[in-house]
Amino acid sequence: MIVSTLIGWGGAAHADDIGGVGAPVGLHVHTTSADGDLQYHGRLFVKNSGGTLDEYRRGGTSCGARLLTEAQVAALQGAIDNKRMQIRPRYQVGQGQSRCLVGFELIPKSFVKLVLP
Repeated sequence: MIVSTLIGWGGAAHADDIGGVGAPVGLHVHTTSADGDLQYHGRLFVKNSGGTLDEYRRGGTSCGARLLTEAQVAALQGAIDNKRMQIRPRYQVGQGQSRCLVGFELIPKSFVKLVLP
């Protein structure tokens, strides 16, 4: 089973970049009353195959209207809780070269070799 979701937003059209497949290892969520909410509404951290950590932001001044629904945040949390799951993020470059999450695919580790080019 492969789960894919894309996040629509109302800005100018940009081509989505596709991040490398990796393990989702952290999810940071701000509430609207948090000091950092103006800068970004949350972040996803993905550990890629080289061992480095990639950060993907959503909302705020970093990423504008690129937001996640509650269901999409829940899907990311579920992937973090399931150590057999990998993620392939889709992003657009935002302010200050931030990677802004605009979609993702959740891929069971057993399927990774089947779906990667």
